[in-house]
Amino acid sequence: MKVLLYDFRWIDQETCEFQASADNRFGRKKVKIGDKISIEVKSREKKCAGSIENGIWKPCPKNSVGKSKCDYCRAIEGNFVYTAFDGFDQSELENGDLNKISDTHVIYLAFFAENLIKVGVSKNSRKKLRQIEQGSLATLFIAETPDGIAARQIETILRQSGLADKISLNKKKEVFLSDLSAEEIAKFMNKKLEQHLPALDAHEHLREFILKTPEFVSWESVYNFAKIRHGVKPFHHIDLNEEEWVSGTIISIRGPFITIETEDEKIAICAKKLCGLELDFTPKKTGLHTNAVMQGSLF
Repeated sequence: MKVLLYDFRWIDQETCEFQASADNRFGRKKVKIGDKISIEVKSREKKCAGSIENGIWKPCPKNSVGKSKCDYCRAIEGNFVYTAFDGFDQSELENGDLNKISDTHVIYLAFFAENLIKVGVSKNSRKKLRQIEQGSLATLFIAETPDGIAARQIETILRQSGLADKISLNKKKEVFLSDLSAEEIAKFMNKKLEQHLPALDAHEHLREFILKTPEFVSWESVYNFAKIRHGVKPFHHIDLNEEEWVSGTIISIRGPFITIETEDEKIAICAKKLCGLELDFTPKKTGLHTNAVMQGSLF
């Protein structure tokens, strides 16, 4: 059965779900490490997968193609305050937007590699889940604020001091596994924080929210990286093209990256890149079917 993938997201620290539609019906497929899964791409044409407003999914009224979410459906969901609000300029906010970020927030540094560290914010209630869903290898929680306005302001100032606030999926893929220990990463991140904290010196009302003792957390065990590192099977990242499929056992999920083990290899795919595509989850025999010969592994 063909479905149009709306999203792939984490539900809790062990469970993710594919959200998709078919024949104007919306469904969810929960997955976790250890599950069997088959994923086939039926079409590479990107289609708008619709929008979710107040918990209710609606198909794209324009049947737009080219993006997994068209500008019209993106506007319906109204996520500006979460994705683009800098904490200072409120001219683009709509009524009720500030209420969405009125509770406690945390500011963090997320580690992907020594040259790929980003600053970010999240609601305190999503403190851990936000790290897992974006796939950071480790996190240094550096501040806590009573609302999202102050949190966004700290994030903006640190971004202006030279820290990134976004890292592409391709960049994350390139630095998928790290040879650094958790202790080495923690030391590196604390040093990075010291380098950028002076940017807040001119903002005394924000500096008071910085934690005296930042909280460091490594997420490698959550992603089950040991299963990827162990053994002699080759490990590949692939992008599935039309009529290509992979089938096997999920051995790791890191952010949007699902690693599937077959009899011969370990294959990582980026589920977020499948959004807007027609997929088929019908069970197949274990293996990988592609229309071209594998060109070699990244690791």
